[in-house]
Amino acid sequence: MSGFFIRENNSDSAIAREIMTPHVIMVDTNALLKDVVALIYENDISAVFIAERNKGQYYIVSQADIVRFLYKKGLNQGNLADVSVTDVMRGPVETINEEETVDNVIRFMTERKYKRVLIESKGKPAGVISTRDVMMWNNTYFRKAKPQIILFMDNYNSTIISRHVFRENLNDKIDRDLIDIYGGALTTISMMTNEVIKRSGKMRNIQKDKRSILLETYKGITGILICDYNSIELRKKLRDATYQFYQEHKRVIDSSHANNQAIFSTLKIDNIIPIFTQNNKNEREDNTPVNQHKKN
Repeated sequence: MSGFFIRENNSDSAIAREIMTPHVIMVDTNALLKDVVALIYENDISAVFIAERNKGQYYIVSQADIVRFLYKKGLNQGNLADVSVTDVMRGPVETINEEETVDNVIRFMTERKYKRVLIESKGKPAGVISTRDVMMWNNTYFRKAKPQIILFMDNYNSTIISRHVFRENLNDKIDRDLIDIYGGALTTISMMTNEVIKRSGKMRNIQKDKRSILLETYKGITGILICDYNSIELRKKLRDATYQFYQEHKRVIDSSHANNQAIFSTLKIDNIIPIFTQNNKNEREDNTPVNQHKKN
């Protein structure tokens, strides 16, 4: 979406990418109405986006659009199975950049009377934000959350290379061997690491035993934060922690991966912990970790 908002950069504001559903169910304009109906039914969704790729424009067909079409003229057509999606779709719809603030997304949806909006990244569809996503964000993501365990994983072979337990935030007993925590939850994360990397970090939240497990990948490592609730604030801190961890151990990480070797040593984590235990007010206005602007 170009020219609708003047972005007010604020590191404390959530952005569209952080609350969107990172998957877009979409068909081309040569699809038939029956194809859209099948997608809506099979995926238990309320709308499908339509791409007119030669023009770079996008349209939408919702359940309400289908009912409206059937009521007005569809029932009089001889063969509904042959109806083109172009006879039903609305649009073109405007898109919003993934870096746009959630406040602006809500204002955009309200002013346009949209129930859902298409989110784009580098000119391509990247996700969808619906009114349900906004309600979940308002109800859940503002909730104060506490970190419980932070780990860093070597993506080369899915091994834990650093860990810390925030014992002050835990009420239950913790076994010293973290791999046994939560009935093998970390083993599951190890198995999923390749999928996390493949999807460029879009899979960043797992629910396990009433806890949230947040993930952030960067330069061959994955930061894993186990916390009591899903939290945008903790997501941002995990992002900064993962970046800082890489910077502190850049030589070891880059050297090992350049030689196609896993990291066998346990790397220090002490300097990372204050990111989670102190109020983090030192982010730059461009929403980039302040350490990224320092010379190594």
